[in-house]
Amino acid sequence: MQELLANLATEHEGLCDRLLGEDGRIRRSINVFVNQQNIRHLSGLDTALADGDRVSIVSAIAGG
Repeated sequence: MQELLANLATEHEGLCDRLLGEDGRIRRSINVFVNQQNIRHLSGLDTALADGDRVSIVSAIAGG
C-alpha cells in the first residue's frame, strides 16, 4: 500500500497531504479499501497488494 501511495504522490502533487495526517497515518475522514475491505481492518498502510487488487480511496461524507 505504501508503494502505491508513493507512486500516486509522484503523479499527483499534494495527494498524500490530503490523505495522510501529520502522524503519517490515513486521515480519519479518508477510507481506503482493498477489494472492498477497509485497510484499517487489515494491516493499515502495511497492507500488501497483489496484481489485480482493486484499491478505492473514498472521502467520508457527513452531514446533518
